[in-house]
Amino acid sequence: MFKITKQYFLLIIAVVLIGMVPVSNTGTIQYINDKTLTIEAVEVEKRLIDFEEEISIDTLYGHLSIQGEPVYFSRNVVTSVCFDGKCRLLDVIVYWNPTGRYLGFELPEKEYLSKHDHEPFTEEEYLRLNALLADPFLPLAGYSYNEIVMEGSKAETSENQYDAEEIDGVSSATSKFILDYVVEGAAYTTYKLWHLIYGPTSAVIKNWTTENFDADYINLLLESENLSDVLWTLEQLEGKLDQFPEVSPMIFDFIQSSEYSLSEKAIQTISPQILASESFQANLIGLFPQMDSGRKKWILELFRDAPNVHPKTATFFNAIIFDLEVPLIVLLLEVYQKQAMFDATSLEQVTHLSKSDNKYLAQKAKLFLESAPK
Repeated sequence: MFKITKQYFLLIIAVVLIGMVPVSNTGTIQYINDKTLTIEAVEVEKRLIDFEEEISIDTLYGHLSIQGEPVYFSRNVVTSVCFDGKCRLLDVIVYWNPTGRYLGFELPEKEYLSKHDHEPFTEEEYLRLNALLADPFLPLAGYSYNEIVMEGSKAETSENQYDAEEIDGVSSATSKFILDYVVEGAAYTTYKLWHLIYGPTSAVIKNWTTENFDADYINLLLESENLSDVLWTLEQLEGKLDQFPEVSPMIFDFIQSSEYSLSEKAIQTISPQILASESFQANLIGLFPQMDSGRKKWILELFRDAPNVHPKTATFFNAIIFDLEVPLIVLLLEVYQKQAMFDATSLEQVTHLSKSDNKYLAQKAKLFLESAPK
């Protein structure tokens, strides 16, 4: 199964930074990245959720379209960012796209983020924080806060003779390795926000979004310019396209994509049941010649498990059977067998295969012929 790679997200983050809005028209500090949906949010629904985290029972705000579809989500977060209680509270509004992807953050009026000694963030540091939060692959996932503090404390105490009791979690007590993934001087702020963004909230948001799935809303999500949004939406449709047949035209477009991950995910949305449709079969085999071996294999597996193979599809398979690689011919013979394709033309083509110089292929063809009704 395809996994979204680090390279994809570096590209996504670059696009995000280009489209970022650094300051709102209310005078507050705000960093909002590209939205999945460009439609307007006209109402807000509140849900009290147990997020099973430090800030457990909290309100999740769904910002909805006029049709009641989620456009984006937010949480108002107020929490401490220092283990010794000496630092300012973190007071921030965090935003997510309906796919669970990080959207941005905003600070209430007159609020600001600070580092050790209450030094405010510079604009460059806000930009860095926003870029870090947009990356779900940061190694912060593998660290607990105590590990960050302990590693940093050991390193800094031995090098600079700091008093361990004076070291706090947002200042210099950060290992050199972790410094690559946090805003320097605000390690705990970075750490806590990142874990909040990619923790249970994201899963709750995704469930809320899928509750609203219908063909129109799915098409809107698939029109996103963000690759991860589209891949996520296709994953939710895996094997379920028969429930939303109006989405099929976009699926066929994606199958033809030169972006392999997109094509793969699109094929995986197709269930064998939807192949009962003659027009769907016709559209799918129309794409078959331009597919590579891997995608042809997936398509043949679908036809093997389909409720039936329509006559025009059988004619197509008989015409191309000798043009395929041996593993695909063997798979196509499985289609013939499962679909009981014992018509005269199919039998004639398989008879030719039974005389192949490839002994393995010839044996498979002979087994099919032996199973034909007498």
